[in-house]
Amino acid sequence: MSYSILDMGRSTKAQAQGSLNTLAKLEQNRDMTNKGLKQQKKTNQLSGAASGAAIGAQMGSSAGPYGIAIGAAVGFLAGSL
Repeated sequence: MSYSILDMGRSTKAQAQGSLNTLAKLEQNRDMTNKGLKQQKKTNQLSGAASGAAIGAQMGSSAGPYGIAIGAAVGFLAGSL
């Protein structure tokens, strides 16, 4: 009788360890996905700022030296969306 109880304990322990391993892998995948999304957002913001600055530079003759800064700010905000 004690053999079957020990067997049940080993089986339960193995299932618990398997579940913990699965959860650890899922958490690692989630963390990697979140890091990728953060990096993508940062890239979009910088790209938007660069595009806005370029447009501001093209329009600089009418807006003066502030055109680049305003264009970069608007582009950064647009890239954040």
